[in-house]
Amino acid sequence: MARTLLSALILATGIVTAPAAGAALDLSLPDMGDPADQVMTPAREHEIGQRMMGEIRREASLVDDPAITGYIHDLGVRLAGYSGRPSDGFSFFLIDDPRINAFAMPGGYIGMNTGLFLAAQSESELASVLAHEMTHVTQRHLARRILAAQGSSLRTMAMILAGILIGTQDPQAGSAAAMSGMASAAQSQLAYSREHEHEADRIGEELLARAGFDPHGMPRFFGRLLDASRYSATPPPFLSTHPLTEERIAESRQRADELAASQGKTFESANFALIHARLAAITAHSGSAAVERLRGQLDDGKATRAEHYGLAVALIRADHLDAARKALDTASTDGGERAAYYLTRADIARAAEQPAQAISILEEGLSLFPDDYALEYRRIQALTAAGRHEEALKAVTAAAERHPWSDDLLRLHARTADAAGRQAEASLAMARFYAARGDLRSALRQLDDVLSSPAADGYQRSRARALQQNWQQQISGKDGEPSSGE
Repeated sequence: MARTLLSALILATGIVTAPAAGAALDLSLPDMGDPADQVMTPAREHEIGQRMMGEIRREASLVDDPAITGYIHDLGVRLAGYSGRPSDGFSFFLIDDPRINAFAMPGGYIGMNTGLFLAAQSESELASVLAHEMTHVTQRHLARRILAAQGSSLRTMAMILAGILIGTQDPQAGSAAAMSGMASAAQSQLAYSREHEHEADRIGEELLARAGFDPHGMPRFFGRLLDASRYSATPPPFLSTHPLTEERIAESRQRADELAASQGKTFESANFALIHARLAAITAHSGSAAVERLRGQLDDGKATRAEHYGLAVALIRADHLDAARKALDTASTDGGERAAYYLTRADIARAAEQPAQAISILEEGLSLFPDDYALEYRRIQALTAAGRHEEALKAVTAAAERHPWSDDLLRLHARTADAAGRQAEASLAMARFYAARGDLRSALRQLDDVLSSPAADGYQRSRARALQQNWQQQISGKDGEPSSGE
């Protein structure tokens, strides 16, 4: 994988051109001046990030539960609103990996392992990691890191990028790849990297406070990671790429004290505990294993609503639906209504093959939480299962407009249209799904299916031709802007 990545990423930068016949291949970076965007423009960053994201989707297991992906997106958007970068300039994703790790990639892609999410004990702690990684993006740290290596070879740049990707499979190997690429660089370059970490701490902590989170979340979480590393033969992989020291944490704690002194009320969503419990239940080795672990925690009689909720989710996985209903009733008693409760009630109904009841529950939930992504997603699935295809197609079209960040909705649109027997609409939706993920060649093949389909109407053919022209231009290099799925 590493060798393929090195070749692909060197080509992705667009800096290397083929040498003349008989000429020696010069891999040194040209003198491009100081600005980071001369070595990697924002458009090029997005393109490289999209390619890296495609590699991650092929090599890693991503969490696709709509409640969890919707929560991560909403948390990121809340922070992005105070970052100086539009919220659509970021994409957040969660890798199903128990190791503690998080990273930023070119183009605003922010990745996090499930192990890190589950290690966080509060929403402010989780948000502090996102804020830190988002600052690496807003401050162009990756582009500047590459710029600092401009006296080295392009292989150095590719190794830095490949190290991030390899780290999604083995964070220790990823760190080794990145560091070996920089081994010949001057000590000042390494100091510059430490400067980036301090800057990400400072600006990230300020971002955390502006967004209404407790700024102490950062030193608390980082301090706990550092403490854990002292008693472990294998420290959290996060520390391989984000080295922590007592001095750095002390500075963060002092800064948090100063920020908190001038901060108004902080706000943490009650959804954090529920989503945390849901994630623990769905990523356990099996539903039965999750049930056994959670019941052990509940035996002391001091269980929280979130723990009862997690048990309900685990019991659904284990196909113990009556017990799941009881656990969910316990979780939701006197605790106020939450979208997660409606979602899980509907999941019980779906598991019991009662789509009509699931639809009723989801529609009641949407009357209270009209913009909830997971409730909309599940309702579309339930409508399709009930054979109510026209309603499902109308719902998925509206949902995709409300949640343009979700390419999963484009794939769901394709599946919904296919179930309804509308092949041209399904192919058009699938084309947009592939394009949103940067795979324009697969997208064009879907458009060929639309244009060759006798069932395609005039609008679908016109739309397919317009997209075909746009994407062909991008592939040929006539239009250097990255695709947005349109």
